[in-house]
Amino acid sequence: MQELVIDIPAPMWQTSNQRLHHMERARRTKHVRTLAGWAARNLTPVTGTVHVMAHISAPKKSRADVGNTYPTVKAVIDGLTDAGVWADDNDDHLVGPDMRRAAPTGVPGIYRIRLTITPTT
Repeated sequence: MQELVIDIPAPMWQTSNQRLHHMERARRTKHVRTLAGWAARNLTPVTGTVHVMAHISAPKKSRADVGNTYPTVKAVIDGLTDAGVWADDNDDHLVGPDMRRAAPTGVPGIYRIRLTITPTT
């Protein structure tokens, strides 16, 4: 099992409920994807299928629907794919991401995604 923690500033955070201009959405996605790729440099590449659990932390405790965080989580997954952590993020290599709520970061303007990567084979 491997773990990766990525802190994402609020201006780069995306949710399914936001109505962003396509260029702004692309800018945020590229930023998070690059950030995840750099963070993944300390991970050991995996072969076979892995299960990914994403623990989502907001800056403070508030009402949330973690399913709406999928655009940001997807950008992180794509960044790990770009970094070569796994061969591809299709169903042959990746189960999930399963998303769960985690404790608040307690840091204003900072969201956190903690990924748990567990081999299934």
